[in-house]
Amino acid sequence: MHLYRDKIFPMMMKKNIGKKSILELRKKILSDAKGEILEIGIGEGTNLTLYPEHVDQITAVDNYIRKIDSSNINVNLIFASADFLPFDDNSFDTVVSTFVLCSVENLRKVLAEIYRVLKPGGQFVFLEHGKAKDKLTSMIQNMFNPFYNIFAYGCNINRQYKYEMVQCGFQLLKFECEKADIYPRVLTGYVYTGKVNKPEKMEKFDE
Repeated sequence: MHLYRDKIFPMMMKKNIGKKSILELRKKILSDAKGEILEIGIGEGTNLTLYPEHVDQITAVDNYIRKIDSSNINVNLIFASADFLPFDDNSFDTVVSTFVLCSVENLRKVLAEIYRVLKPGGQFVFLEHGKAKDKLTSMIQNMFNPFYNIFAYGCNINRQYKYEMVQCGFQLLKFECEKADIYPRVLTGYVYTGKVNKPEKMEKFDE
């Protein structure tokens, strides 16, 4: 089982979400990154070569520290969970998440933490796979999610991000859904890209 968890599954995922079409989507959302940047769930650093040229330093958190691919970006890497970020309120201009929100245990709590550490007017840019728009596919996703969750170590295939983001106080700036070349397509091939921001006028959020 450890062979699958430590070697086979990570290799499958890296190949799946490292495809050229997915890298283009990563680059698309990262083009908006600016100011003080926090990346949640940096993994091996797949995004580091895709940031705009003006980005030379970021802060990153992950709950599983591993070797990060080399790049020209200086990374302040911190061992931490996304649902308890070790930063003061209003610390960052940009927060980045790519294929992370699908696997967090408490999505609302993580989004609330992202909201908290963003400066007023700050932005959260993301690339995540989630629930399909058509009813038949979403029904299939709901049916298989408990099994996929075990197979993929906590990954959920039926999350609805827009509703949760709005509930946490974010303003939607961009929010797009498209089919992507992620296997198995019927379960994980619906990806969401976008940008939301924390309003300049602070709003209270109650969990």
